[in-house]
Parts: sequence; structure tokens; C-alpha cells
Amino acid sequence: MNQLGQEEPIGFGRLILTTVLIALVFILWAFFFTPKKEQLKTTPQSVETKEVSEIKQLKGEPLQNEQALLPEMETPLYSEKEEFAELENEDIKIKLSNRGGVLLNAILKKYKEKESQAPDDLVSPLSKALNQYPLAIVSGNETFDNIVKDQLFHMEQNGNEVTFTWSDGSGNGIVKKFSLDDKGYLLKYEFSALREKSALKTLFMTLGPGLGKLTKDQAKNRYFLQEYVGFEQNGKFEKAQRAKKVNEPYTEELLGKTGEIVWSGIANNYFATILLPDSKLKSLRLRTIPIKDDLKKVHPADSDIILLAETDGSGKIYLGPKDYRELRKLKGTTFRMMNWGWGWFSEICYFLLWILKKLYLFSHNYGVAILLLTLIVKLFFYPFTQSSMVKMKEMGDAMKKLKPQIDKIKSKYKKQGLDMQSRAKMNEEIMALYHKEGVNPLGGMSGCLPLLLQMPIFWALFTMLPNTIDLRGAHFMLWIKDLSLPDPLYITPILMGISMLVSTKMTSTQQVEASQKILLYFMPVMFTWFCLWAPAGLTLYWLANNILTMGQQYIINKQVEKRAVLNQKNKKSTPKGPSRPS
Repeated sequence: MNQLGQEEPIGFGRLILTTVLIALVFILWAFFFTPKKEQLKTTPQSVETKEVSEIKQLKGEPLQNEQALLPEMETPLYSEKEEFAELENEDIKIKLSNRGGVLLNAILKKYKEKESQAPDDLVSPLSKALNQYPLAIVSGNETFDNIVKDQLFHMEQNGNEVTFTWSDGSGNGIVKKFSLDDKGYLLKYEFSALREKSALKTLFMTLGPGLGKLTKDQAKNRYFLQEYVGFEQNGKFEKAQRAKKVNEPYTEELLGKTGEIVWSGIANNYFATILLPDSKLKSLRLRTIPIKDDLKKVHPADSDIILLAETDGSGKIYLGPKDYRELRKLKGTTFRMMNWGWGWFSEICYFLLWILKKLYLFSHNYGVAILLLTLIVKLFFYPFTQSSMVKMKEMGDAMKKLKPQIDKIKSKYKKQGLDMQSRAKMNEEIMALYHKEGVNPLGGMSGCLPLLLQMPIFWALFTMLPNTIDLRGAHFMLWIKDLSLPDPLYITPILMGISMLVSTKMTSTQQVEASQKILLYFMPVMFTWFCLWAPAGLTLYWLANNILTMGQQYIINKQVEKRAVLNQKNKKSTPKGPSRPS
């Protein structure tokens, strides 16, 4: 006969079966539904060949199968006034200036700022304040770079293709060419430069400062991840943060020292700017710049970052949302910029996001979709958690009945003095009591195993919900107008804490010690405090999950009570032994 609280073989089998089924779901999902990575078409050209061809062009020799990239050294070429080029498709509108050939605006048509409802611009207002714009090029020679920075380039535009050209007629010149497809967020680029009549093999392209507009609420929100750098080195995704201590005019760190860098970019919670060069980057530098008090009205942070990527001059730049399907189309591990974690964990996040989007198509409300997703997850795990929760409840009731006898045994040995020998005897007597009553004191722990199966789902939602752009600005009801921000009235966090306390008390049937009672009440208080600043979407999920757990526990408590009454009746009606012969 199995002791109360002891797992039956079929229960362990169910646990193994559950694990296998969950793993199988995600394997099949990754195989059939994960978007295939599209290989970027590249036309590699060695640095040596490019340098020779540029020199030939400057001497007046014809280039074979190649457009002239630089003007004649003897001919100055520039513009008399500042001009602007606009490249636009159905997803993005890009504005460039001929003053240095830099990026002034990258406006995403399908995404809007919460406060102004204007389309999101990935170029930070800090760029204008500092007069440092993305897509500027740096050669490493300060004199040359300062001259180029304020030069008015000659501009030629043909549809969604623009070329900026500058030459001083003395052996210094730069060509910057950009083009945009009919849709999507990829901006193609080509750079080339001469300095003192010598073609430069590589140039540094800048991304930043910052990424889009940083609001005061975002700066205060611990769940909003301000700009960070991601890059792929030796096939692995690496992440770098700004320097903690910043010097004037900046603090610089060399990244990717130990391997080849395939791509690099800057991202925050919702957007990313990613450099995808045709050939590997030669080096990568992260500059952390201090933000002075007079600029904090523009950018409310103590510092920000600028990324300098050394490239041989051609490739693509992704300027868009951190959308999983979009990032999956790019090179290598760019989808890791989602900040969802590693390996299969990111696949779980995407799987849950896919379900959430399907539910949104049905409900047209992401708050309702989160509630439906919580219900689906609960129903999925119900067959596997039900039996374990019943065992935990029965174990608790049994331990509660035995507690007076256990306390009596402890009191007896406590009066005698608890040394090593008496402790061993006390434990032997308590275990004998457990054996006599058919109770396994460790059996309740088996109920925790199915709960562990739910942990990847919980942590995936915990990671995914604050970092998915779909919830940005998503209205739920009444006072919750943005599921990506904390509940402004703190109603859902307080309700979540109350529901957690009630659920815990419904589960805990044993007479707990004073120290355990402190823990019992401390956990709901701690998680309530934790959720005060959590995104409302995450708190809503937690609240809904607690309410469903309370309902399940209520049903279980009633079932266990009926079973206990029935077992008591069976014991009374069962004869104790054979009757004596007359």
C-alpha cells in the first residue's frame, strides 16, 4: 500500500510524458513555423581590389563593370546650400542631409509615440543638440573628419536612391550612396573615401547617439531597457552596456577583441538600428557620452552611447521595430536583439507571442488576449497539476491531524534535553508515527514537480510581455491605457497581491510556525511591491493566473473533503476481522 503523499508510478509517467510533449511542441514549432533566415545577397570585393580600382579611376583610367565612386582629384565638387533627400516606402520615411551626408530622421509609419501620437523617429533629439547624427563617417584623422563633418556634399537623387559626393580638388574626397527598397526597413549603403590622394581601406560608420526619443517615464521605468549594443562574434551573440563611469568628452571601449564581428547594432526595448556589412567588421567601438544638465530636457538620462563600426564601405542598415519575424530575416543571430534570452527559451517566447497575436485577432484587445492566453496555459497544464495538487492538499490535511501527536513527541524529548542521541530517537519516533498513519512527509514535494514544468512558460511571459512592441500603447480598459506601462492607479498590483495571499492560504492547510507565517505574508507583499512598476500586461497575467489557481484550489478542497468523508465511512463499515465460531 502506498503511503499518503507518495507518488504512484503512473504519476511519474505522466510527468515524463508532459515533459516530452512540451519539448515536442517547441521542436515542431521551431521546425515548421520559425521564419527562415533570408541570406543577404552580397558581392564581396577585397579591400586591395577596391583600393586599386579607386586609384585607377582617379588617374582617369576606365573601371570595368563598376560605377565611378569618386570624382577627379583635380575637380572640387560640393554644394552651395544645404539640401535634403527623402527616401520613402510603405514602412519607413528616411530624411538625409547633404551636410556630411548624415541621417536626420528615420520615421516609422506604423508606430507612434504615446504622448504626441506622432510617428516614431529612430533618430534621437540628442543628435540635433550635439550636432552628431547617425551614419556619419570617421576616418580616424581628426583634421580630416572635422573638415568632412560640415561639408555640403553635392547631391544627386533618383527615386529612392541618392548619392552624396564631395571633393576638395586636392586629393580628398568622399562618396556616400544610399538606397531604399519598395518595402521594409533595410537601407542599403556604399561609402568610399580618399585622404591625401590615398584610398581608405576602411571607414568607421556611427550609429547613435541614442535611439529615438527617451521620455521621463521611460527613464524612470526599471523595465524599460535604455540603449545597449548587440553584436555577433564567432557565431555567438554578445551584448554590451554603456560605461558606468563616464569621462569628458567620452569614455570609449573596444568591443569584439577576440573574434570576427558579423554585425552590430543599438537597441532599446522596442526598436533597433543594426549594421549589416557585406563583409565582416574590422573593429567595433562603444562610446559612452555624458549628458549635461542643460541637455537632460532633451534626453533625461545621465549618459548615452554612440557606436562606431569599422566597415569596408558597403552593406545594409536595419532601421525598425524589434519584431521577431523581421529580425529573423537578417544575418545570423540578429533576432537575439529581442532580449528574450538564449536557445529554446527565445523560441518559447515567440511561440507564446504567436498565440497572443492570434488571440488579439479574435478579441481586438491585447488585455483580453492576455487573459485568454492565461486561461489556455492553465487548461493545458490542468491534467498534470490536478493530481499533484490533490496529493498536496491530502498531505497537508494529514500532517495537520498528526501535528498534536508530533508536538507531544517533541515536547517529551525537549524536557529530557536534546543531544545528538535524543534527537535521533525523537526523529525515529516521529517517522514511526508517519509510517503507522501511512503518511509520507516528503510526498508533498512531488506536487511541486508539475509546477516546475510551468516555470519556463511563466518566465517566458515575464520576459516577453515587457519587451514586445505589440503591447506598446495597447489599451485594455478604463484606466489601463498602455499595457507596456505600469498600472497608473496601482489597482491590478494590489489585487494581484491579495489574490496571491488568498491562494497561498487556500493551499497551506498545515499549522505553520511563526517564522513560516512571516514568509507566508511576506511573499505577497514583496511581489505586490515588485509589480507596482511592472508593465500592466505582466501584472494582468499574474492576477488572472492567481484567480484561476484559486478556483482550481477551491474545487480541489471540496473534492478532498468529500473523499475524506467517504474514506471515514468505509473505515467504519469495514469489519475488523473474521467473527469467532460459536
